[in-house]
Amino acid sequence: MSALTEKQDLKLNVLANGITVDPLAEEAWREEYDGPMSLNEYASTSGICMKVEDGASGIWLNAPYTQEFTHSALWRLQHDGGFVLQQADTHFEVEVVPVPAYHAKTYTDGGVERPYTNLGVTHTDRIRISPIEGCGMVCHFCNIPYELKYRKKTEEDLLRVVQAAENDAQAPARHVLISGGTPRGKDEAWIDGVYEFIADQSPIPVDVMMPARHDMQYPSWLRDRGVNLLSVNLEISDPGRALEITPSKARKLGREHYLNYIERAVQDMGVGAVQSLMVFGGSVEPIDSTLEGIQDLVDRGCIPVLSPFRPDPRTPMENLPPASEEEMREVYERTLEICDKSGSGVKPGPRCIPCHHNTVAFDDGSDFYVPLGKSLTEQLRNAA
Repeated sequence: MSALTEKQDLKLNVLANGITVDPLAEEAWREEYDGPMSLNEYASTSGICMKVEDGASGIWLNAPYTQEFTHSALWRLQHDGGFVLQQADTHFEVEVVPVPAYHAKTYTDGGVERPYTNLGVTHTDRIRISPIEGCGMVCHFCNIPYELKYRKKTEEDLLRVVQAAENDAQAPARHVLISGGTPRGKDEAWIDGVYEFIADQSPIPVDVMMPARHDMQYPSWLRDRGVNLLSVNLEISDPGRALEITPSKARKLGREHYLNYIERAVQDMGVGAVQSLMVFGGSVEPIDSTLEGIQDLVDRGCIPVLSPFRPDPRTPMENLPPASEEEMREVYERTLEICDKSGSGVKPGPRCIPCHHNTVAFDDGSDFYVPLGKSLTEQLRNAA
């Protein structure tokens, strides 16, 4: 079992407990970046993106800091000519990643002026665009279906925010993730057109996060349209808990179909080009059940992405405890063992190191992980 370093422990502690922000640090932030510290748009990404220096690539984390996401914060963000995480006599200098400048821009949609962040939000080096507002499914850990009315966005507007993100002065993006709400069945053909249009027109590589389809040949269709990487999220391994927490998803296709679909996706797109997110913590399901799901993913050559549960105050799971530091450590270390024994070549993801910010993953210096400024697209092409 692998022992974590002091800075890796820092990340787990921050993910579990959050941080507080010194008022002088917040004042310095606003002077330097002329914008908010976070858009606070989803529990797992609502925080301050930052990097702690550690080796060539650093450790990336998303530090929750607002009251509803902070439970027993030990670390305090301070500013003394630069940003520092401080606890008693221990401190770590951090490089913060601001909200992109395009957050202040607006566009007109159906006669209504909306912020550009309604179309896309940048975290570290990735812009996530959301073709659908709201969602065709209702999952109890996600705020989207509880807050937003279902609405489709135009592909031209989505491309416009990708172009703005690539050239942003504060937080330029180097790849795109098409994600957001799940389309209703009648809108699947429409979102297919969005995937094709963005993959063809985007100036930066495009990844897709989507639910499984009935059509087992769909991943090869995405690959042929130029999609770089596919994320199909199992999320919860135990079928009973999945019915309770993600009922629409569990009833529609179920665990076995998801695993078969992921296996086919790996065959079509290649090992290293398919990942699946697992939401873990005792509030979701027993750790052994999560690890069973991770084993099933790894056996199929799929990258497991370890997403610690953090309750969103706008959902039915708002009062449940988040994944603890101990749970994160156990799941990470046992996942490393699963990956090592499998011989499949996969490791805890994502492969993009800056995208580790809200997952439990660390760069190990191998070619599997891709640092800031490198191209995962080229790495995948070379492997193929």
